[in-house]
Amino acid sequence: MQIRPHPALAHLVKHYLILDSVRRAQSLHRLFADGNTGLVFNLGNAALGSAGTTAEVNACWLYGQVKTYHDLSLVGDINLIVVVLQPYGAFQLWGVPASEWYNCIFPAADVVGAPVNDLANTLANTAQLHERIRLLDAFFLQQVDGSMIPDPLIMQAVQHIIKQQGLLTIESLTSVLSVNERTLERKFKLHIGLTPKRFSDIIRLSLSIKRMQRLKENRQLTAIAYDSGYFDQAHFIKEFKKYTGITPHLYHTAQPLALNFLAL
Repeated sequence: MQIRPHPALAHLVKHYLILDSVRRAQSLHRLFADGNTGLVFNLGNAALGSAGTTAEVNACWLYGQVKTYHDLSLVGDINLIVVVLQPYGAFQLWGVPASEWYNCIFPAADVVGAPVNDLANTLANTAQLHERIRLLDAFFLQQVDGSMIPDPLIMQAVQHIIKQQGLLTIESLTSVLSVNERTLERKFKLHIGLTPKRFSDIIRLSLSIKRMQRLKENRQLTAIAYDSGYFDQAHFIKEFKKYTGITPHLYHTAQPLALNFLAL
């Protein structure tokens, strides 16, 4: 379930994602790139950690841009609220260069401070969803008061890439923005943590996955490949595996918890 934030937060927060499962998790889960960063409020006290490491219980996790995908050990009750930020949202809120937490997932208190854990505890002790959303809005409205103003060039670039569904060249993007490629790439790494090219590729793939989710059968992959700007089905499958580690067919039958999060 996705819930929109307070209108005054829309430039930094895309939505709140509610993940609540009646089944206890005790397996690997995969998080793959979708172009966004976010905070994961762990209301069920599940233990989370990178594959091969000891899973830990933290009240709130923060994840940066994902290079391709993370395999995560998740043990316990899945009761999560994910604050999905705009691609540049974390840098605007807390001022840490996005490249510094590229491909990282870590306790959010390391960056946001102890109040984020206090909020997580309050959320866990609040039964009504609408009250939880009110608490989240209030917390992030306070964060916005001290945040930087988003860079208009970055906002325009992101909006243009999404509007073009990732189907554009960097040359055409720099032409629209009236900026040179070196400046644009430097700003992207600071604000978003990715190059404009990789961000565009991830947006294209994410939109192709949304198209695929609407299918009841797996037989229309060729049409999805062409609609998403890939040369053919083989090209689509290659890019899909690059960012997710699995084939479109396996994803289609996996019943993911979210667009970019599924049990293995």
